Amino acid sequence: MALIKQLITSAGPVLAYMGVVPVLRMVPFLRREPPALLDGPLQQTVDFPAAQPPADTYLPAFSTILSGNPAQTATYLYRSADGQFAAGIWTCRIGKFRIDFDRDEFIQILEGVVIVTDAEGGSRTYRAGDAFVTPKGFSGTWDVIEPIKKHFTWYGAAEEGVCSAF
Repeated sequence: MALIKQLITSAGPVLAYMGVVPVLRMVPFLRREPPALLDGPLQQTVDFPAAQPPADTYLPAFSTILSGNPAQTATYLYRSADGQFAAGIWTCRIGKFRIDFDRDEFIQILEGVVIVTDAEGGSRTYRAGDAFVTPKGFSGTWDVIEPIKKHFTWYGAAEEGVCSAF
């Protein structure tokens, strides 16, 4: 009995050490089949290109610009069929502007520096490589110190009468 207990206790590490475990996976009755693919229309992934596709430049509403010339571009690379989710690339030149987010947004800064200040005066500086979430209802300013390029994804329906992030 003690011999069987010893074999059971040490069998796993010994088999792993000997490289037997990968061999055992090749035995037909020990293999598991992968789950079946979902039925439905063909779906493909959407790539974010290294170079930004052409986009029209626009300015935020004049009343929201506090300084500089924060000209912006927004290139949507994906929008869900129901309009509740989108992803793309956004750029902004140097300047400071007020902004109200009417959707939850994930942001990853690719280039530049921005100081984001909330309505209570709390501020954070974000640089290339930083990522953060701006929740729906955020109100504050963006002070673009160096031209910004970001990947964004947002979720939610825009509210009536609320200024969109872009």
